[in-house]
Amino acid sequence: MKKLLITLAFAAVLGGCTQPPQQNNVTIQSNTTAGFDVNRLASLVKTSTDPQVLEKAINDPNNHINNLDLDKDGNIDYLKVSEPGKNELDVIDDTSPDQSVTVASIKVNPTDNNNADLNIQGNPQYVGDNYMYHSSFTFTDFLLMSYLLRPHAYYVPMYHYGYYPSYYSHARVSTSYHTSTPTSANRSFSSTHSQRSFGSRSSSSTRSGGFGSSSSSHSFGSSSRRSFGGGHSGFGRRR
Repeated sequence: MKKLLITLAFAAVLGGCTQPPQQNNVTIQSNTTAGFDVNRLASLVKTSTDPQVLEKAINDPNNHINNLDLDKDGNIDYLKVSEPGKNELDVIDDTSPDQSVTVASIKVNPTDNNNADLNIQGNPQYVGDNYMYHSSFTFTDFLLMSYLLRPHAYYVPMYHYGYYPSYYSHARVSTSYHTSTPTSANRSFSSTHSQRSFGSRSSSSTRSGGFGSSSSSHSFGSSSRRSFGGGHSGFGRRR
């Protein structure tokens, strides 16, 4: 009887070993949502006279530049523009009352012969593969240059999460949204190029609007202030 029990136990162990291993079904999802068009942003930067005009143009649904819904409420997010330093602008999405992400950063470099280089770097997580843009314009074709070159206090957006201008339409997110195709004239670079680390930031800083000072500072993957082609001074300083 004892031998029979040992034999049965050994058979049970062998039977368990021959069972196929349990399969784990893992779904891998891409974090890239091409909900913001860097190429269309370049066109708006070129024709805007100041950051406030650019901010309004970005949030105009007729311009088909933005389809981000990072707070998941079904509506296209309001994007604000800030001016963190000399010849620099950032496009920012407040994802909650105290958190925000930088969607794209704009850098304008005046060159010789009344020309300027326009460089835009989008956050690959939100703009898709074609997240870099570079082109050159003359000052006469670049309306924003007049604003950037004259002495002024850095622009601080007056709107934030839950507080929006009357022109913000709360449009529903489009399921058929597509970013524009880069052209050779745009010289937009693909994801094979190196990229900067974009991070979220707290919006617990002062939210006062208009042109003036602000205690806020942005971080791109770290708590230190970032540089895009060189150093810059802080918010609200005149230049």
